[in-house]
Amino acid sequence: MDLKALLRLVRIHNVIGAMLGDLMGYLVSSFWNIDPFKVVVSMAVVGLVAAGGYVINDYFDIEIDRINKPDRPLPSGKISERTAMVLALGMFVLGDAFSIMLGPLPLALALFTSIMLYFYAKDLKKTGVPGNLTVALTNGLSIFYGGAAFMEGEWFIRVVLPSFYSFFLTLVREFVKGIEDYEGDKANNVRTLAVTSGVEKAWTISKTFLVLVLVISPLPIFFGFNFIYLAILVLAFIPSVIISIMQKPSISSASKARGYLKISMLTGILAFLFGSIPIPEAYLLQFSFQILLLLPSNLH
Repeated sequence: MDLKALLRLVRIHNVIGAMLGDLMGYLVSSFWNIDPFKVVVSMAVVGLVAAGGYVINDYFDIEIDRINKPDRPLPSGKISERTAMVLALGMFVLGDAFSIMLGPLPLALALFTSIMLYFYAKDLKKTGVPGNLTVALTNGLSIFYGGAAFMEGEWFIRVVLPSFYSFFLTLVREFVKGIEDYEGDKANNVRTLAVTSGVEKAWTISKTFLVLVLVISPLPIFFGFNFIYLAILVLAFIPSVIISIMQKPSISSASKARGYLKISMLTGILAFLFGSIPIPEAYLLQFSFQILLLLPSNLH
């Protein structure tokens, strides 16, 4: 089998991204208290299940790809359909088997995600909003899975916050992608939010979700995340979200908005990741004192 074709089939860069999301979920939940066994196994589970999802997606998309992407591994014949199906199911089974080592909840999450990815590729992809929700949910679960692998102390509240952000930002990105692809989706009867409700309403709903994300963005500060989270939030995350909200409600603006949403996703991950680093109280006091020194004299 052609290794290059295999790596392209599983979309290795996306798989690595999912594994890093899982690692972030673990680090955020554990205050960087790393158990190498749990980290390696949880990343392997997420990587295998994600890879299986990408392969099964290409399996069911082969006829469309014969026209739109004939150089993909399946339509080009570099990998056979039978091999792709065996690979997808094998990756799902292997990932789910590994999850047994982490406990009942990680096993249930791995099984649920595997099933969702299969039916997304088979049936849900063209259903519009249900398909968008599936993509957003599985993205959020890749982060949540890291916390479930740790599952000690206040792991749930700490990992549910970045998982929530990932879910809503991914959902908005899917809605905006539907706006961007409006003409093609309408011609192919893909029931996206933009097709079923109109471009303007799709924009309104997308921007409403983004405003909600902005409103709750300071919340992690009250759950132990440090000043680095706040700094990245103010300097990078909030500006990129605001720019997305300010885009004109048109098809032509969708591509630009989607680019800024990718920046929002990346900066959000960095904010949670570095904002969860345990910082001794002495350093926090020193930082606060330095901030006070920078303020005008009449303010302190």
